Amino acid sequence: FNAFNIPRVAQLSQRSNQFNLRTIRYTEADIKKIAESPAYHTFAFTLEDKFGDNGLIAVVILREESSDTLFIDTWFMSCRVLKRTMESFTLNTIARYAIEKGFRFLHGEYIPTAKNDMVRNHYKDLGFSKKDDQWILDLQQFTDRKSHILIKNTDGKK
Repeated sequence: FNAFNIPRVAQLSQRSNQFNLRTIRYTEADIKKIAESPAYHTFAFTLEDKFGDNGLIAVVILREESSDTLFIDTWFMSCRVLKRTMESFTLNTIARYAIEKGFRFLHGEYIPTAKNDMVRNHYKDLGFSKKDDQWILDLQQFTDRKSHILIKNTDGKK
């Protein structure tokens, strides 16, 4: 997160309902604290395609749960980009990041609400294993999921 996107991240956390795995709401002050904390790792994703720039469309907040586990505190995404493999691209990004930082597991949680049933099987579909009411991804077994999305460099090249 940065000074430019923190207000938008906070705004989306207040409004995202359907693709929101825990539906935790954050104020702009909360997001600033998270961004400054060494216990958190934050990701804000934008998407541009042949139809135009979709702007900020996904947010993931990871919290260090233990020396080998990152907890997915927040994962929400705009519904307007569903079925474009953004879910796989996002998982590939956070899994590679976690591996680079020396973590072995990603721990996910789905908290059902009246509006987020569409992501009920999100972790299952991405290869996480269910343990009680939680979802665990063993990063030693992780392989990138297929995605058509490319990272755009700051020079505009893909």
